[in-house]
Amino acid sequence: MKNIKKRPCFYPILAIVLTLISVNTMAQVKQGAGYDKSYHFLHSGNLVADKDFYLLTVIDQSPAVKKLISNDAYFKQLYNTRLTLLKSHVADTCTTPLSMVGGFRYTCADSLQLAENMLTLYKAHQADFDQFIDHHLRPSDYYQRFVNLNNANLLLKAWSQYVYGINYIIDQFGLGKKMRYPRIDSASYVVNSRYYRMVMKDMFALLDEQTDGIKSFYQPSLAVAMQLMDANDRDEPARFEPMEQRDNKKAFDRIKQVQWSKYPYATIVIPGNGPELFTTPISPDNKIHCDVAAMRYLKGWAPFIIVSGGYCYPFRGPYCEAIEMKKYLMQKFHIADDAIIIDPHARHTTTNIRNADRLMIRYGIPLDKPSVFVTSKSQHDSVAKDAFDTRNQHELGYLPYRDKKSISNHDIVFYPVLESLHMDPLDPLDP
Repeated sequence: MKNIKKRPCFYPILAIVLTLISVNTMAQVKQGAGYDKSYHFLHSGNLVADKDFYLLTVIDQSPAVKKLISNDAYFKQLYNTRLTLLKSHVADTCTTPLSMVGGFRYTCADSLQLAENMLTLYKAHQADFDQFIDHHLRPSDYYQRFVNLNNANLLLKAWSQYVYGINYIIDQFGLGKKMRYPRIDSASYVVNSRYYRMVMKDMFALLDEQTDGIKSFYQPSLAVAMQLMDANDRDEPARFEPMEQRDNKKAFDRIKQVQWSKYPYATIVIPGNGPELFTTPISPDNKIHCDVAAMRYLKGWAPFIIVSGGYCYPFRGPYCEAIEMKKYLMQKFHIADDAIIIDPHARHTTTNIRNADRLMIRYGIPLDKPSVFVTSKSQHDSVAKDAFDTRNQHELGYLPYRDKKSISNHDIVFYPVLESLHMDPLDPLDP
């Protein structure tokens, strides 16, 4: 496969910090204390920031923890340094992308100091941090892969994801680096072009007028990252939300009425396959995906179809794969609106399955009932191989399914896993 890079592990320095933590000084938690369906998410007013950096959204609405962080001497110094840098770029002579945004990245030394200071704060104010972690980070599901860690380790892992996420966005949209999937995820502009350098310079003048709302050390880098995504019109994570109140409302409301014993599968999952042409809403191969899946649905395989795919192909194209698949299924096969669940965010085959899992878990679809992944023969053959498992381990860090089994040239049966809820700092367009 082209342009697939091995997923890096967390910073080695942070790993060293974690091994130095004395388990005797940490609050131990019950294994598996994590996702809570009744949890109500907090909102900052920027859904992209909430999805990419939920840790920060929670801190900003947790007065005790935010005060502790704001009063820490090292974090004050980091805050002043980065705020000063932000303001200086309004009138200084910096004109290259690296000189303008490079200072808002985190080095390994930065991440080590951040982890050490956060651990010191945790030990000194454990009750405040435990409430913050147990009431928000654990039940939110954003840090589901960390729930078997004690609270101190979970906190440090969450901060390391913030560091990775900020660096990834700045590298991709500020420095123009070719990241995991450059064909569809790259910056919209040539970052070294005169125009884009002007845009970045003007960006700092705008941010300078917003500094009254920047009070904590993490906010200057966050503001720069969000502004870079906005400059590239990369608001994909926020599109169509809240889905259960909009496009998925009819299906969401119907879930509670389903007699699940009537069906061999809980859902039929159709992955997207974006068109190569700007004039083509749905690709020829994606029509095949839908045609096969519709045959399964009309035979009564499952009560719901999950169509999964975002704005992927062609690069910056106008069509959302999930929306176009839903239209196609309704128009050609007269499948009812309340039988189709959209996932308009997935950008890769790995996240087609991961995001379908998320919808099943959050919408209350039975997890002990298998689902079936229905696609073309070529994609089926790729997903059925062990190499696809390896790809998931590299890109996600886990398998977003269990008991994967091919039953035909088009169908792969699987069960969802809770780990799929975990947000991915290395996929800012669909974390």
